[in-house]
Amino acid sequence: MELITINDAATFSGKSIQTIRRMIKQKKIRVKRQKTPQGFNYLIIKDSLSEFIDAHTQPPTQPDVTTQPDSREHRAIDPSSGGDFQAEMERFNTTIQKLIEQNQRDKDNFFQLIKTFQDRVFTLENQIKLLEAPARRWWKFWK
Repeated sequence: MELITINDAATFSGKSIQTIRRMIKQKKIRVKRQKTPQGFNYLIIKDSLSEFIDAHTQPPTQPDVTTQPDSREHRAIDPSSGGDFQAEMERFNTTIQKLIEQNQRDKDNFFQLIKTFQDRVFTLENQIKLLEAPARRWWKFWK
């Protein structure tokens, strides 16, 4: 029984570390827990990982030639064609302009939020200073 770490399992399977951890949590693969002062380290049983990968890896299927081709039309826009190109460019420019305006609104809102937070922090700092200021009596003004 060969034990491997989560990092090694991720490399071996071609999956991410988080995916391996989800597989452990869902009990799709068998593990051994190793106690550490910070918690537990999980050592994965390599055979169970191999079995899981083999069971869930299916060979790619060949597309059926008799099915309908993709209904989307792929065409290049020819600048010399005139109308289509101009209409596409107008839509593109309109979309870009809307994105720029949205970005400006978002930026303005963000800076307004930052200013609000700065004002609140300034107010809190002043309140803290007032609370920490020593209480002086009127007759001790010479000190």
